[in-house]
Amino acid sequence: MIITHFPNNFKSHQICLVFCLSALILFFASITEVRSAERQLDAHNHGFGELNIAIEGQTVALELNSPAFNIVGFEHPPKTNKDKATIKDAVSVLNNGSELFLFPKTAGCRLASVNIVSSLIDGQHAAHKDHDNDHKDSKHDDHKDSKHDDHKDRDIHSEFQANYKFQCDVIEKVNTIQIMIFKNFPNTSQLDVKTILPNGQSAMKLSPASTLLSF
Repeated sequence: MIITHFPNNFKSHQICLVFCLSALILFFASITEVRSAERQLDAHNHGFGELNIAIEGQTVALELNSPAFNIVGFEHPPKTNKDKATIKDAVSVLNNGSELFLFPKTAGCRLASVNIVSSLIDGQHAAHKDHDNDHKDSKHDDHKDSKHDDHKDRDIHSEFQANYKFQCDVIEKVNTIQIMIFKNFPNTSQLDVKTILPNGQSAMKLSPASTLLSF
């Protein structure tokens, strides 16, 4: 019969070892969860957007919410002349709602107002356009180009919100809307659409391969 004698402190060392291993397992598990959450956040931010549509009376209201990456290809504040030009061009496209949302011709819909909001826009008043009144173009200061700090840029999340109102002569004819967001902003890969119509509410998803809303 073999009798093995353990040091008096063996049991305490064993307990410590088990505790340390458990702590390490929990630590690595938490890192995995954080990285998974970061991947999900990136997937949600880049490529995905929301479009809300409501019809009341003769008015069709649309609200587009999108990460700035989908619209201009970056999310950091403009640092160069090229950045500013990209934002200016994107706002110009967003303002042209009649080319982004195509209604049946028989409905007689016309764009009444647009409001574009984003922290990337230099002066929100310059991004507001009322189609019933003319407005003067705003001038932007010209700044020297600066180098991008890639580490800081990855931590910045900016968005665009665009609100549109269309007035339609024959609202009953608004049974489809062709969404041209994907064509004009190819970084957009999916739109989650919610509608509030006189006959109820609905939700659907659009993609570059499926751009027609049918009511």
